Amino acid sequence: MKLRIFTNFLFALVILGTSVMLNSCSTKKNTFTRRVYHNLTTHYNIFWNGNESFKNGLIDLDKNMRDNYNKILLVHNFGSADDSRKIYSSMDRAIEKASLAVQRHSLFFDKVEHNRWVDDCYLLIGKAQFYKQDYTSARRTFDYIIRQYPEKNTSYQAMLWMIRTSLQQKRFDEVQSALDEFETTMNKHRVPFSVRREIPYVYADYFIINNNLSAAKTYLQQGLTMTSSRKLKMRVYYILAQISQQEKNLAKATEYYTKVLKGPSNYEMAFNARINMAKAFDIRTGNKSELEKQLRKMARENKNKDYLDQVYYALAELAQVGHNDTLAMHYLRLSVGTSVNNDFQKTTSSLKLAEMCFARQMYEDARAYYDTTIQALPVDYPNYEDINKRTLILTDLVTNLAVVQHEDSMQKLGRLPEAQLTALIQKLVDEYNKKEQQRLEEEQQQQMDIAMSMNNSMTNQNSGNRPLDNSSNGWYFSNPSAVSYGYSEFMRKWGRRKLEDNWRLSNKKAVASFTNDEADSTSSNPADTTAGGKSKEAGTIDPKDPKSYLQQIPRSAEAINASNVKIEEALLNLGYIYKDGLEDMIKSIKSFEELLSRFPQTKEALKVYYQLYLMGKEIPEEELATKYKDKIMAGYSDSDYALIIQNPDYNKEVLAKKNRVKSLYEETYQAYTKGQFRMVLLYSDEALSTFKDKDLLPKFEYLRALSLGKLQNADTMVVMLNKIVKTYPSSSVTPLAQDLITKYGKGIPASPAGNVSGNTPVAADSTAKLAPVANITSNDGDTIVPTIYKVNPSLTHFYILMVNENNVNVTAIKNRLSDFISKNFNNDNLNVNAIVLEGGWQMITVSSFRNSLSAMNFYKTVKIDNYVMAAMREGDYKHFVISMENYPVFYREKKYNGYVNFFNRYYLK
Repeated sequence: MKLRIFTNFLFALVILGTSVMLNSCSTKKNTFTRRVYHNLTTHYNIFWNGNESFKNGLIDLDKNMRDNYNKILLVHNFGSADDSRKIYSSMDRAIEKASLAVQRHSLFFDKVEHNRWVDDCYLLIGKAQFYKQDYTSARRTFDYIIRQYPEKNTSYQAMLWMIRTSLQQKRFDEVQSALDEFETTMNKHRVPFSVRREIPYVYADYFIINNNLSAAKTYLQQGLTMTSSRKLKMRVYYILAQISQQEKNLAKATEYYTKVLKGPSNYEMAFNARINMAKAFDIRTGNKSELEKQLRKMARENKNKDYLDQVYYALAELAQVGHNDTLAMHYLRLSVGTSVNNDFQKTTSSLKLAEMCFARQMYEDARAYYDTTIQALPVDYPNYEDINKRTLILTDLVTNLAVVQHEDSMQKLGRLPEAQLTALIQKLVDEYNKKEQQRLEEEQQQQMDIAMSMNNSMTNQNSGNRPLDNSSNGWYFSNPSAVSYGYSEFMRKWGRRKLEDNWRLSNKKAVASFTNDEADSTSSNPADTTAGGKSKEAGTIDPKDPKSYLQQIPRSAEAINASNVKIEEALLNLGYIYKDGLEDMIKSIKSFEELLSRFPQTKEALKVYYQLYLMGKEIPEEELATKYKDKIMAGYSDSDYALIIQNPDYNKEVLAKKNRVKSLYEETYQAYTKGQFRMVLLYSDEALSTFKDKDLLPKFEYLRALSLGKLQNADTMVVMLNKIVKTYPSSSVTPLAQDLITKYGKGIPASPAGNVSGNTPVAADSTAKLAPVANITSNDGDTIVPTIYKVNPSLTHFYILMVNENNVNVTAIKNRLSDFISKNFNNDNLNVNAIVLEGGWQMITVSSFRNSLSAMNFYKTVKIDNYVMAAMREGDYKHFVISMENYPVFYREKKYNGYVNFFNRYYLK
């Protein structure tokens, strides 16, 4: 009986509890039980899950993003656009959970929110949007929190994040005003300390971005007094050290760097602190030998192999402090040669080395390092144009030096007896074959060693020493220990290799040279591998074929003359390059005089004499100037150069005449267009009797002939036109004259004789092709190619992935793309479709995006995603985004290259 009563009571209690719980789930009424239920559920269920996902995303972001220690750091690094794309899935999950919490558990009654976690959910949504770099959405969310919850602490946090959003968007005016306003708010209200302590760092980032380092330093120091995180303190110390170093306060910089080294900073920061301490070395107060010892120790440590370029650069800086430029250049060469992944450091080292070589007139080395520099130098780098210009000048210089060297070598070989030359060539062929055989054997042995090592590795794994992950079905790359072991073995055998074709070969081009001098002329410096071989003038030689060598050697008189022409032209070019490009008068004089010595009958003698005369005046070296002045006056007394020497104002007079003849031609042309034919005759006669301009005189003759045709008859005009054709066969008006002669010869009627007002159609029409001088001498601008596509960024866009179905598993790609969307763009309601095109291609379409910005965000994200792209090889796929307006045009035309040119110009610019 008692058992039955207890059972009934328990059943009733369960029913009551279930009823209460079900009743509490509703958000229609504001009761105590419902408030308790929805607050607990929001906090410990949905919000907690979303916040955990958000925190995991931040952990991933911290792992992936890299600081650029070559610039002054910001206190807070929120990552690049590529970094943010890698945490989309975590941030989308956070947004999804927080939005779900608001949707299901909000208790909004009488304009008051009774679930105290809803504002935190909105803040979580805003921060997740911020880290996705969707700043527009983040601004809307933070603004909503500030307006909706003005009395809650979340509103102050939202203000802080709103300022950060403006700073990321580079809305600097808004940042300054918002910070000032927030200062006022902090003075009036009790703003949480967790928010207050962040404000100095926001100020600091703002001033660092705007290059006001003095103000930034003040706020960094203020922030340190409010910060408890040792990790953040180390970062702030590092930034203060960078600022002090830039302000040339080397002692203070060293003090801050020392604090970084003593604290819990990450390895990369500690490494850069040591490097920068070397750069900040003050020879008056520091221990140079101890610092060098530390850096050389760092260079020997295997863990620093990725940073050797920075270590050697720091050693170079120390060597320069000690005025040992030879040692500095040695370390800079090592820095360039060991730099693989750090383009900034490679560029910095190459540029410094190039400038040092240039200052020492080591032009060939300077060219190699300038060439390395310019390959990775951003176009907004200070003095980029000057560096690029110098690179081009030095490339031209080295090219011409190589021509002289190569042709001299070939002629020297050509003068050898037949038997000696044949023996020399055979020796070169034998040496090449021997080295090639040795290289192939070493390569084969290396491959066998790697195969054996890998086989041993897999045997050990299968025997239990390195157990395979059963869930991976024995796939090698699913086992981290196997991959790690394989990587170590690869590095041991091959060292660092770039991902490229024929990666096993250290030297991918077989280059044969005839003499030791030629071999020595090819720099063995690491930077030379990036120079691109622009100076190679000789034809391609097959190093295994003796006949190929003989074809390059001038033996006949005709071949020797052709070789001499190349040398003569190169020496002339060198003279001008040294003089005008490099302003090295001594080497210019040497090149010009070598030209005159080797080719005394050169047709360029007068120009060379004059250049030598000018340099003699400029250096000054009166003996040189007098020598070549006398040569000009003796052999070319009636030349313009002689007249310039005799009359320094001669150039001004010539220029004044040229300007006058151009002005007169304009007046003549205008007179003709107005029908003032007698004025045309007067102006033309004046020009023909006064000036000697080879370009404009035939034009005066042409206008004069046409005017005579108007004033007299067509026969007179034809006579004059025939004279133009004979006298000026290469003039631009000659084809016009020939055209008129042909037409009149076919019986086209002429104007009646003496008919001043008569109108001969052919003669009148022909002047339409005779432009005024201003138009003749002007350069055409860039040609704008018409396109059938239109630019409209605000329209709906699609992402297109075209794949070659013969080489790609289209179904697998569609599935991977769908997985990628589910992971990274789950909230965007995207659809994937595919259609078959001609020629074995299929077009996969992802639709749709609200505008070009969101479509390009998807394009950039999928482009760096290995899961989707690794399944396809280059050439088997093409991808781009396209607007809804352009899509039907593209599908109708099916001309991929035409649209891609448009896409590259307007979307990837």
